[in-house]
Amino acid sequence: MTDNNNSSAERPKKKYNNKRRNNRKNYKASGNKSNKAETDSNESNDSKKFQGNRNRRPKSLTPAKVLQKYDNLMEQYIVARKKFFELFGRTAGKQLDKVEKTYDTSLKSLREFEVKLEDWQKEVLDKKINTYAEDRDYSTNHDLKPEGDIVSFTGEFEDPHLLPTQKASEWSKDTEESEGTIEDYKKYKDSY
Repeated sequence: MTDNNNSSAERPKKKYNNKRRNNRKNYKASGNKSNKAETDSNESNDSKKFQGNRNRRPKSLTPAKVLQKYDNLMEQYIVARKKFFELFGRTAGKQLDKVEKTYDTSLKSLREFEVKLEDWQKEVLDKKINTYAEDRDYSTNHDLKPEGDIVSFTGEFEDPHLLPTQKASEWSKDTEESEGTIEDYKKYKDSY
């Protein structure tokens, strides 16, 4: 009995699906004139929009707009950086990932904006960013070149943190840390 019930339960679904499929075919084949008229009017509206955009010249950035856009991108970057560093040590997981992604994209968009500018736009932006003269008092008082020393990044370098007395002494003979036990250390510590 259960086999007959299962097979009869499936049959109406098949009939319904077949009817539905046939109705779709017939609907598409008939071309439904009212629907066709709507699609034609939508196509004509879309083509008008496209033609309007095609004939329109792209807006060039004026000096004021360059500065405004830079300020906007910089503000977005500062807000994203603040949120990222506020959450950095406190949370982990999706929330931190989302904030970090926002931070990275805001920095990337700021850098892309700076790179894509034309020469005259870069000059306008440079005047805004570098409005103050560079401070050269120390270098002029000590007769130093403002460029600084050329530093090589390849090869072996001396450790700049070692004092001359530390460089001269030989540490292989030092056995101070390897002698004694933890009890000796605790007695020494308690004596203070």
